[in-house]
Amino acid sequence: MLSPYHPMQLAFGLIIWIVWFLFKYGALALICELSPPPVEQGPVTWINAALLAGSLVVTSLLLYWANNCWRAARAGNGGNTESIDQFIVRLGAGINLLGAIVTFSQGVVSLLLPPCL
Repeated sequence: MLSPYHPMQLAFGLIIWIVWFLFKYGALALICELSPPPVEQGPVTWINAALLAGSLVVTSLLLYWANNCWRAARAGNGGNTESIDQFIVRLGAGINLLGAIVTFSQGVVSLLLPPCL
């Protein structure tokens, strides 16, 4: 991972979320086209289990990054508390946290709906 003070922190959370979103729904569409599970099974399928597990992994990663950025914001940059550094780490923490919340909320949908409607 890059330094919490690197400007790329401002885009990491959203990039990871977008990549996961595209992978999740692309794989879901492909699996549902090739071998859809019976609708009578409801949300208890291997597809939903895999989507939920992947969502939890990505959520954990984003929460870890948000925590690293937030800890850096609280500790300062080795005594150097330039406003741009503080801006980057605080906004980076917020963006990573937002990505984690959105990823988790998409994963919870896997518990409620059948995968191939």
